[in-house]
Amino acid sequence: MDVGGRGRSYVIVGNGIAGVTAAETLRAEDGAASITIIAGDTHPVYYRPALKDFLGGRLGGEKLWARSHSFYHDLRVRYIADQVVAIDGRLHVVWLASGRQVGFDRLLLANGALANTLACPGMHLAGVTTLRSVSDYQKVLDYLGSVRHVVVVGSGTLALESVETLRGRGLQVTHLVRHQTLWSEVLDATASDLVLQQEEHDEVDVLPGQEVAEIVGKDGRVSGVITRQGLHISCELVLIAIGIQPVIDFIARSGIACGRGVRVDASMRTSMPDVFAAGDVVETHNPLTGRARPLGQWYPAIQQARAAAYSMLDMLDTSSTAGTGINYLNATFLYGLDFASIGLTNIVGHPYHALIAEPQPRRYQKVLLRNGIPVGWLSLGDRAPALAFKRAIDHGVNLLPVAPVLFEQRFRLDDWLDTQGVPPPVLNVSKVGEGRYG
Repeated sequence: MDVGGRGRSYVIVGNGIAGVTAAETLRAEDGAASITIIAGDTHPVYYRPALKDFLGGRLGGEKLWARSHSFYHDLRVRYIADQVVAIDGRLHVVWLASGRQVGFDRLLLANGALANTLACPGMHLAGVTTLRSVSDYQKVLDYLGSVRHVVVVGSGTLALESVETLRGRGLQVTHLVRHQTLWSEVLDATASDLVLQQEEHDEVDVLPGQEVAEIVGKDGRVSGVITRQGLHISCELVLIAIGIQPVIDFIARSGIACGRGVRVDASMRTSMPDVFAAGDVVETHNPLTGRARPLGQWYPAIQQARAAAYSMLDMLDTSSTAGTGINYLNATFLYGLDFASIGLTNIVGHPYHALIAEPQPRRYQKVLLRNGIPVGWLSLGDRAPALAFKRAIDHGVNLLPVAPVLFEQRFRLDDWLDTQGVPPPVLNVSKVGEGRYG
């Protein structure tokens, strides 16, 4: 749909971090392009990683916004407050709930995900909420004045952050974990136990192997939780932190291949020509394991958006792996413990082999090898070696020659990689002709 030198028309569905990052990248590279963002929220993205600080009272709501109110004007982006209900790949148009249609040359699906909820009675009660949006967190803050005991459901980083923050505010917290370990996609049993010990030391009532059967209430307000195992836990607030569900209904109906999320290749292209996807709506596939899942993480969403934008511009450096989601560095805190992980970290059996550092108090580190080649690294208590291990993973360096000394204090993996002529870690998606290191 290019018309007489007017430039390409790019349409972006969604204005979260993936949508706005893509818009910024497109505008930086194509000053003449028509860029349209279609979303229901007139304010661009809020800084999701800071929501825990908002909940903890350490950050005011005005500090949450990651882009200014003048974002659309400054970037010369047309904003349409509407909802996409269908995509016509043949005509290159999207249909909106209002009945309008908007044409595009290239389309980016960055419409995100919703928080998963429990399929049990009582979800309608006041005092029961998911943790996804600013309004969710504001709702929790509004409740806190009348709350003494909170039940947090979930085993990932969001649940752990919420438990720690609420304990920091002096509330009694019960943490329900569906399985026997925390965050089983990333943490092995040893790492999980280390985090659980931190929770228990902070007097959190951690209950592994428990699932919610019913949330009960009085006068329309939550008063407790009953588990499938028969426990009755009195509480005034229930927080659900059990992952996300990509919003793919209109996408799948339009004929674009989807699983749990939109399926894309390493260039963030969908199965429909000229349609791309990035961020929480995407299902990330790992070819080593065959596993596919939504990531729901801030930094990968930014990198996927950059990869998608460069693909839409026909400028993506396809030698970079940063758009695929395999080697993302995930760094955070897990109940006060410095944490970082890269790639695969919790898989056992041939052809995978784990090298584990000598255990230390509040510290745990391991690297996962596949025929000597590192495919993942995990550390609790010290994230300093993260970039060195990412460097080795990104470039497929055989670590067997240094396996006996790999975790010794005197050994410096970065220095050894220098002697092997290994390039720096891949940290950014890049365009053709642009460096992707550093």
